[in-house]
Amino acid sequence: MDSEVLNNLIEPIMHILRNAIDHGIECIEDRITKGKTPNGTINLNFERQGNTIVIDILDDGRGLDTDDIYSKALSTGLVNPDEELSIEIIQRLILEPGLTTRNKVTHVSGRGIGLDVVSVKVRDLKGSIDINSNVDEGCRITLSLPISSFSTHSLLVRSRQYIYAISSHGVEEIIYPGMGELRDIGDKTIYQLGPEAYSAVLLDKLLSLPADKRNIDRNERPALLVKDESGFKTAILVEEVIDSRDVVVKNMGIYIPKLDGIIGATVLGDGSVSPVIDLPDLLREQNTLRHALDDKSTNNTPLIQPRELPYVLVVDDSLSARRSLTQFVEDMGIAVRAARDGMEAIRIIETSKPDLLLVDMEMPKMNGLELTSHLRATPNIENIPVIMITSRSTEKHRKAAIDKGVNHYMVKPFNEDELAKHINMMLGIA
Repeated sequence: MDSEVLNNLIEPIMHILRNAIDHGIECIEDRITKGKTPNGTINLNFERQGNTIVIDILDDGRGLDTDDIYSKALSTGLVNPDEELSIEIIQRLILEPGLTTRNKVTHVSGRGIGLDVVSVKVRDLKGSIDINSNVDEGCRITLSLPISSFSTHSLLVRSRQYIYAISSHGVEEIIYPGMGELRDIGDKTIYQLGPEAYSAVLLDKLLSLPADKRNIDRNERPALLVKDESGFKTAILVEEVIDSRDVVVKNMGIYIPKLDGIIGATVLGDGSVSPVIDLPDLLREQNTLRHALDDKSTNNTPLIQPRELPYVLVVDDSLSARRSLTQFVEDMGIAVRAARDGMEAIRIIETSKPDLLLVDMEMPKMNGLELTSHLRATPNIENIPVIMITSRSTEKHRKAAIDKGVNHYMVKPFNEDELAKHINMMLGIA
């Protein structure tokens, strides 16, 4: 594995191990009553399968309590009472933000952000998560990740005069013309493959390309069977599958905003540049948009509600720190957004001006000091208060922050009561 993938794996694996200890392994008395060994066991296995590394984490604890997970999801509004959910889907609810079956914070786990962090990290690495659990037999969490973040196995597909590189992440099968049949049921298109039926969509539609006016029989198109993060499979219709190969993925650079479903670009053998598409990511964004539009049409309410709560922007390159700090601010009853670095924070500020910034000092692309300097030099946002929360405790760093215009300087680990007091004071909350 390349070092970038390996380093990004540490945090997710630690969260899974913490959850196995805190939620999975029973106390000695319970284990003896169940006929188990007094001490619990967690097996951590690494295996290479082609260009994929598979990490298997298995404990012999109590397993997932699906009834408890479902009731928590109902109480937090993650699911509707009239939804019929399979056991597999209920188990995957533990990956949702904020869902926790613990009622108190401990040193081992807390705030319900652990497995959400794992889900986000694995998704960023273009990997997948499988969960398999049986009551009183334990829980198995399997992570599948590409060995390298710089290259990926891809399918080259044609759409009119363009060639796209489709990452093989999530692609379970290539279905050639004649193997299945397309049928329209209401406003949905279904791909019938033997006894199985899958939702079907054109790649052009997913990419928001203009409709193809050529008269091409849909059943003459090959399809890619893609499994998304929730386990659902969708048939993506393409015009032609040209080849499969390993491609080097180039970053799009800091001047191009993140494009949904596009993980980078690659240079093909003829010198042309092709986007590298991640279909599960593209499907997730399309489903999010569709649900938002459905809610809008059902409720007749605008997608973006006028903001009445004070609004805080958290800027930190550490995912766990960012999530924890965001949850802390939300618990105070304050609206909050998050950014990974100063550059992303500026883009957010341009569209939605916050009332307060909580900023880390050391971040890639633009650090906290540079971000504060930018604020103080820019009209209309120069008076936004900034609280800097950093691991740097020397007087030199504190003085540099204050000189740049930071209103309050705090050292990690911070005192929550002190932070809450300064947030309320700077927002003018009694």
